[in-house]
Parts: sequence; C-alpha cells; structure tokens
Amino acid sequence: MSKDADRIITPTNLVSDLRKELVGLHLNNMEVTAILDELTDLYTVIDRSTIIAITDGSGTILSVNDTFCEISKYAREELIGKNHSILKSGHHTVEFYQNMWRTITSGNVWEGEVKNLAKDGSYYWVKTTIFPLIDDTGEPYKFIAVRTDITEGKLYEDKVRELLKNDFVQVMQSLDNLVFKLKKCCDDDYAFTLIAGKLASELGLSEEEHLHKSVSAILPEETLKKLLVPVEETFLGVTKNFELKFKRKHLFITFSPFYRDGEVKEIVGTISDITELKNSELIVEHMAYHDSLTDLPNRRVLDKDLSNLIGEAKDLSKQVSVLFIDLDHFKRINDTLGHPVGDYVLIMAAHRLQKVNIRKFVDRYTLYHLGGDEFVFVLYDTDEDKTKEVCQFLLNVFESPFLYKQADIHLKISIGVSVYPSGGETPEDLVKNCDIALFAAKDKGRNTYLFYNSEMNETLVNKLNIENDLRKALASQEQLQLFYQPQLDLHTGKIVGYEALIRWFHPERGYIPPLDFIQVAEDCGLIIPLGEWVLREACLQLKKWQDLGFSDIRVSVNIATKHFQHPSFVSDVLNTLKEAELSAKYLELEITENSLLDSTQSTIETLTKINDLGIRIAIDDFGTGYSSLSYLKNFPISTLKIDQTFVYELPTNTGDRAIVSSIVNLAHNLGMRVVAEGVENNDALKYLQQEKCDEMQGYFFSRPLPADKVLEFMEKHTLNI
Repeated sequence: MSKDADRIITPTNLVSDLRKELVGLHLNNMEVTAILDELTDLYTVIDRSTIIAITDGSGTILSVNDTFCEISKYAREELIGKNHSILKSGHHTVEFYQNMWRTITSGNVWEGEVKNLAKDGSYYWVKTTIFPLIDDTGEPYKFIAVRTDITEGKLYEDKVRELLKNDFVQVMQSLDNLVFKLKKCCDDDYAFTLIAGKLASELGLSEEEHLHKSVSAILPEETLKKLLVPVEETFLGVTKNFELKFKRKHLFITFSPFYRDGEVKEIVGTISDITELKNSELIVEHMAYHDSLTDLPNRRVLDKDLSNLIGEAKDLSKQVSVLFIDLDHFKRINDTLGHPVGDYVLIMAAHRLQKVNIRKFVDRYTLYHLGGDEFVFVLYDTDEDKTKEVCQFLLNVFESPFLYKQADIHLKISIGVSVYPSGGETPEDLVKNCDIALFAAKDKGRNTYLFYNSEMNETLVNKLNIENDLRKALASQEQLQLFYQPQLDLHTGKIVGYEALIRWFHPERGYIPPLDFIQVAEDCGLIIPLGEWVLREACLQLKKWQDLGFSDIRVSVNIATKHFQHPSFVSDVLNTLKEAELSAKYLELEITENSLLDSTQSTIETLTKINDLGIRIAIDDFGTGYSSLSYLKNFPISTLKIDQTFVYELPTNTGDRAIVSSIVNLAHNLGMRVVAEGVENNDALKYLQQEKCDEMQGYFFSRPLPADKVLEFMEKHTLNI
C-alpha cells in the first residue's frame, strides 16, 4: 500500500487497492476476482460492526469508517487531519499512553481497553487493537486501529463495582479493625480516601469529619512521626508491619501498596487493637518467670540473675551468697491436713520471708520460690559473717507458728549456703552446692544452716552409693540377713521371743551397720520395701521354729514411721501372716513415739485394726521421743521398751534409776508390759528384777544371732533367775 492512499475507508477503495496488490502476485483474473468478492463480503460485515481508523506515524487521523463517526459523534471531516488525542477522556494516565506508543512505534501490536470522549461530552469504551504498518526501512509509518464497542459491558461493570463497593464499605464498617486508604495530597502530606471499621471511632476518626482531610491536620505530631517513615516506604512499594504502643492501646498496623496502572497510587492500611493480646502476653510472660502460688521469681529468674550477679561480682571482686531454704517436715502438712492447707502455709511462709528486714545485714538481696517448699535468698556484696547473721535471723523468724483457723502450725527451716567464688563459680555450681549443703543440714537434724564444703560431696556420694547398692541388695536378697536377739522373761528366765534385726553384708564393703543405711532408705523411699522384706522373713522364720516345737515364742519387728503410715500397711501385715500361716498373737510390731506424733484419725484406725487382729504393739526406745501420756491412755499399746540409754548405767546412775522406775510403774498401772533393752551386766539385771520389769534383752544374755544359731541357743540357754 502506497503512502499517498489517504482516502475514506470504503469497500470500493479497499478492493481497488487489493486488486493491484494481487495482480502483482501473478494471479489470474478469475482467482483475483474470487478473492476480492470474498474479501468484499467480509469487509462489509466488519465495517458494520467494527470501529476502524488509520493514522499516520504521529497519530494524525487519515481515515475513519462510518461506525467510528457514529460512536464518536464526530463527522468524518471533523476528524480527518486531527490528532487522535481529540478523543482523550482524561481517564487514563500519561504512563498508559506512553506505554501504548512505546509498543506500536517499536513495530508491535498493542491491545487494550480505552475510555474515549465523544463530541457531545459522553464517554464510551472500546476494546482496541493497533496494528503498525511497516515501510521498506522497517519503521512504522501508519497505524490501523481496530476497535470494538464495549461501553455497555463497562457500564454494567461500573454498576456491579458500585454495588460491590457499597457492600465492601458496609463490610468494612462492620469489622472490629480500622481499614483505611491514604493518598498523597502534596509532597509532604497525605489524605484519607477511606475510613472504615469499628476501631475508627475508638481512635477518634470518622468518615464525615476526616475523609479527604490532611493527615497532618488530624493526627498528633508524636503519632505522625511514628507513621511517616512506614508510609513513605509503602509508597515505594514496600509492605510494612509494625506495632505502636500508646498509654491505653497497643496497635498492630499493616501498610500495603495499592497499585493502579503499574504505579502506587494509594496505600491500604489496617489497624488492629491488640491491647488484650499484649496484656495476655504480659501475663503469660509473668507466669513464665514467677511462681503461680507465691508470685515470687522462679528458678528461671534465679539462673538469669545469678549469671548477671556473678559477672558483676567478678569484675568488682565481690561475694554473692546463695541460701536454699527448706521447710522442715512440710510433707506432713500436705499428708495430714491436705494440700489446700499446705498451699496456705507456703503463701504465709513466702509473706514472712518477704517481710523480714535483712537490709540491716545486706543492701541487695532477692527472694525466689523454686516450687514446693524450697525458697532461695541471693545476697549480693556480702561475706560469710553477714551471711551467718542472715541465716540465724531467718531461723529465728520461723520460731513463731503459723495460725490456721485458730490452730498453730509449727514449722522450722533448714538452710544450705554456698558463697561465690569459694562455693562455686557458676550459677550451676552454686545451686548444686546449695542443695548439697541443704541435704547436710537436714541430715544433721534440721532447723539449722550449713555452708557448703567439699567434704559434703564425699558424704553425698557415699549416700548415693549406699542407695544404689541397697536397691541391688533388695533385688537379689542375697546380701541382707536377719539376726535375732533373745528376749527373756525376768520372772522365769525363759526365752519368750526374739527381736528381728536386719544386717547387711556387702560383697565389697563388708558389714554395713543399720545406722549407715536405714536413714538412707528412709530418704530415698526404700524403707517400705525393706520393711516388708523384714516382716515377711521374720514371720516365715518364726513359723519354721514353731513347727520344730518352739511354739511359745514370738517375734518382734521394727516398723518405720513411713511404713506404718502407708495406706496398705494393715492389709500387707495380714497378707504376710496368711502367707506364713502364723497366728497374729505371736507377732509384735515395734513403732517409735514419732510414729504417733500425728494423732490423726488414720493413725488411730491403723492401731485399732492391728490390735483387733491380735497383734501386739510395742513403743520402741520409750522416753527418747516426744512422749505424751495421752497416747498411752488412748492407743491400744501392749508394751513399752525402755531405751538402752537409761539402762546402761544402772543401778549407779540415780537419774536412770528414777526414769526406769517411773516407766515401769506407769506401764503396769496402764496394763502394759515393760522390756528393758541393752542389759549388759548383772547389776543392771538385778535392779530391773527389783523394779518388777517384765522382760529384758541385751549382750549380758546374748548378742543377736543368725537364724541357724537360734535353735541351738534355745535348746541350751535359759537364765537362772
């Protein structure tokens, strides 16, 4: 097509031009006519439905068809020679047109939707495809624009969009958050183009007052400073998420860029009120670092604080003392009065420790609660003397009882102390060594304090070894053995029974005395299985002796307090008697006065059930514990055993004589028998006979014997009274 073909686009003109081109292709006349007839019919259809224009390389209109004139409301002569920009509606951006021209001047086809302005001021939408015509040099010299009217569809879209917008606004207004849009209104300021959501009113914003208003005129300067940088970064295309904290609100804010035609025109923001969430997080964080019962800092805080204090003390050559405080026998409170009372006591103990005035000894200190009945004081910039004063002061604080419902609850404390740097140079070592010192303080008798020293490690390791070896001995039952010490009737001189005494023969350590392992068994929970083993072995052995003809003797078995207080104790004893086929009247259970300290209903029930079975109950080491005449009167006790400390110096010690005489008279007046332990000489024996003591046992008559020596002893020995 030649460059001077600037005519009105009609089928006749187009066919004439095409005929010339087709002839140049050396087609015969019949073929050309056929092709042209088909193209004429096709063009006639296109011309009636399609909007066509041809422009030169600068956009000046050279030719339009009738449909173009109809939709644009311009006459053809008003369009020819005019630049195509005559149809611009102002809807599209400069960038939109720049992109179009960049595409077609590069020789590429451009497609898009364009909103145009008609002569009468109305708008219409066309779907446009622009084809560049290329000259011999490869440059576009004309453009053919083919358009389709899509105005009706666009109007429908606008209506739908408006409906959706209204629905969107209603939805936005119903949200708990604040949703907004911001656009630039000048170089350094912005304006709201959307304000929606329930949170808007809480933050002092409303559509009526603040829509399209300058942000700088609405928001306080302090708030504006916090928002300005995120806003500017979002207009550069970066999504921002951040939090802002105010006096009464904690907000989470999101800014997102809103693009139109490839450019950020606005930013969309959402603001959520996370005040409750943050308050919950603070509560959870507080709970993570504080004990839930006493609200004191917990072990996690202790570890962190110790680490910081040690670093500070190291730099300044200071000392840090760590005091582990344990409530003595606190478990009794939970076991006898219940956990609610135990919790109450812990709270009261915490209050008491918080209120103590130890600032007269040290300036910096912190109290922690590690759980259970363990409290910790950390003293900074102190020394051993000051720490001792604090420990004694704390012991004195617990001299007074706790009051619970008009009842006094007496609790003492034990304290284990380690001092940085001598007692440990790391938080872990200080805490570990405090535990060791506390263990030693309890082992010493409680209600005291001890400073850590390296010898405690050896003691603890030895106890741990004993515990492990004792577990093995119980499992194998090869190292443990019962010895039996005869008990004689002081009136007849005959053997009336044996006290079963446990002995441990270790394959490597040799003989281990009961004093070295019974308390360990108490502390580590082995005392109950150990007691069960002793009870069973003693009953089975006695039954063997009875079957051999020694039918009038009994066996006495020592029962630990924990074993006696165990819920299944009575049923375990009954089952043991059944297994051994032993009559209950031949069994005597020896318990200490401490077992009866807590005169609870369960203690009374246990004693009553044992007595109803016909089993004798003896109070061992009578006079050495916290004796009370009330339990002697109220409990079904059959025997009092005088401790050997009152017998050893008889009859020369006048005090011992008075005590023994009183115990014998007291027991007989209450209908009880009396057994004297530790009789080692004839003078003591004669005095006991004189005071009408019923029975005795001791080295004067016989040491404890292994089971295989007892039969021989019984056949050969009686005491000539």
